[in-house]
Amino acid sequence: EDSEGKEWEQGDGADGDPRARRVAAVPPMPQNVQVTFRVHYLTGGGAQGLGVTGDHECLGRWQSYVPLRRDKDGFWAEAVALPADTRLEWKFILVENGKVTRWEECDNRTLVTEHEDQTVHRWWGYH
Repeated sequence: EDSEGKEWEQGDGADGDPRARRVAAVPPMPQNVQVTFRVHYLTGGGAQGLGVTGDHECLGRWQSYVPLRRDKDGFWAEAVALPADTRLEWKFILVENGKVTRWEECDNRTLVTEHEDQTVHRWWGYH
C-alpha cells in the first residue's frame, strides 16, 4: 500500500497539474525587520518628547510619526517593524503635547533596510 501511495503522489505531480506548480512558485511574503531608532536629546520638560517620521507608511508618511520612548541618560529609542530591502527617508522630530514643534535641521536621512534587525543611532541634526 505504501508504494502505491508514493506512486500516486509522484504521478500527480508528473501529470503537470499547473496549480501545484503555481503554488510552489509563489514568492514568500515580504519580510519585516526591526529597526531601532535611537537619539540623544535633552528635552525641556515632561510635555516634550521625541519621535521619528519618514516617507514610508510605517513611519507616518511625513504626516504622523512614531513616538520614541525615553531611555536613560537623555536617550530616546523605539523599534519599528519595517519591510526588508526597502529604501526610505526619515528624520527625528521634537513633539510637544502630540504636536510636532521642531524638525531636525539636516537633510532627510536615508536608510536601506536589509534582512537583519538593526539599530540606527544618530546624533540630532548630524548625518
